[in-house]
Amino acid sequence: MKMNRRNALALGATSLSTPLLVALPTPVAAKTYGPTDGKEIFPGVRLVELGTRDSHIKGYKKIAMEDVVYQPKGSSPLGDVMADDMVCTVTEGELQVTAGDMKFTAKEGDVWSCGKGSTKEAATNNGTVVAVMRVINLKTE
Repeated sequence: MKMNRRNALALGATSLSTPLLVALPTPVAAKTYGPTDGKEIFPGVRLVELGTRDSHIKGYKKIAMEDVVYQPKGSSPLGDVMADDMVCTVTEGELQVTAGDMKFTAKEGDVWSCGKGSTKEAATNNGTVVAVMRVINLKTE
């Protein structure tokens, strides 16, 4: 091929777009849990501990991440106030959530927070598929 201005521009445009195609992120699916993974905390609800690390956020000593897996019709009752500040999201399925004075349907990707000592939370999976609530606990002790 003879190199002229048109061929040089086409080659340059092609070489610039190639790294962009390679660098595109690929989505990662949430882990699917079986009915016996983790520890049962309520009928149809299991806790899977994912990890704990020291915190670099002032006021918190540790950060822990866990998944709460709700089978269809599984429910966690309105319990004691939260032991830690926490951030929650749904990674799979859908949950009916009561957190303090809020009542809402949490769908995949929704996020909310609960305050230590001030928020009570309950959740129910009214769907026909497993629902997973990912919880990040900000621990002071």
